Amino acid sequence: MSKQNSILDKIIESQERQQAAQFNPNELVADLFKNLSNKEGDILSRRFGLLGKERETLEQIGKYYEITRERIRQIEMSTIKKLKDLKVYKEQIEDVEQHINHLLENHGGIMEENFLLDKISYSDSDPSNYNSSRFILNRLLDDKIELIKSDPDFLPGWKSPVVSMDLIKKSVQELVEIIEKEEKLLTIEELINKFRGREFYEDNKEQILASRLGINEEKVDEEVDKMIDSYLKISKRADQNILGEWGLKNWNTVLPKRMGDKIYLVLRKTNKPLHFTEITELINQTNFDKKTAYPATIHNELILDDRYVLVGRGIYALKEWGYQSGTVMDIIVDILKKAEKPLTKDEIVKAVLDQRIVRKSTIYLALTSKEKIKKLPDGRYTLNQ
Repeated sequence: MSKQNSILDKIIESQERQQAAQFNPNELVADLFKNLSNKEGDILSRRFGLLGKERETLEQIGKYYEITRERIRQIEMSTIKKLKDLKVYKEQIEDVEQHINHLLENHGGIMEENFLLDKISYSDSDPSNYNSSRFILNRLLDDKIELIKSDPDFLPGWKSPVVSMDLIKKSVQELVEIIEKEEKLLTIEELINKFRGREFYEDNKEQILASRLGINEEKVDEEVDKMIDSYLKISKRADQNILGEWGLKNWNTVLPKRMGDKIYLVLRKTNKPLHFTEITELINQTNFDKKTAYPATIHNELILDDRYVLVGRGIYALKEWGYQSGTVMDIIVDILKKAEKPLTKDEIVKAVLDQRIVRKSTIYLALTSKEKIKKLPDGRYTLNQ
């Protein structure tokens, strides 16, 4: 992504935040509900979990009011129609509709449910704000914005009516095929570049960008980037791991189930050796799932899995970082073999400390072993042949 596009991204993000800061879903719902009777407002609040009420079924609300669930459904529908017929409705909903359409337009015309809800109000994951936003989207703007229901390919979300669902599905399939072909995790930049190189993109570029009529040619790449990111977020087959890398959802390196795989992702994210207790804490903080990690379990996994190397007292690193297993003496012997020449004490110490977190005195002690190490008259060390 170019520096110019990066700046434009920040400008768009800033505009979205400004609009979101001016929009409070709870306040809008509360203002509209002032025009309803107590019973009408209470039924909608219970039905959709609004204004501090818990969400309830038609049957639960019917029992409370001692009427049938069908009657509650009728009241729900007539009350929503009443809201839409209010004189103040158009005035109050217009800015919201523009804000949401702007968000959808900036993200390829389609957004996964939580992605859009987060963007609407940056509400700090406040459940009541989320419920109010869902009510506005699904019940007050349902004739302007299309609800996407969960299916084998897509998570729930919303899309602009002007965007082709068929084209989005084909685009997502292309992205999934890229990941399957590469058989490895990809950064968003790698995935976007490979997508742009596909014949599908060249054949459908104009249609993909059709929702952004009049777009400046210099902004095309930026728009495609945002579209692909949004397509990936709503896909059921692709997902991001904690490092922001994309892969297939059933990969252990994306959504790990085993503790050994969780350890792997945590170490890759921190990018440095960690004590097994620190690894345990980070796994629990990351909330991969509802399973709690315990130090003893993590220590056992680290010992048994050859992806990890003990580099200090209870401290482990990834073997793929260049660390090797073995004692300090094994490390010294390997260093001297690879050097193919005698080394000074300082050179050996530095090389060992790149592999192990140990005291220098431990290395000095190993160098006194005459069985494997020979000290030359000039003070350098070599292997004892």
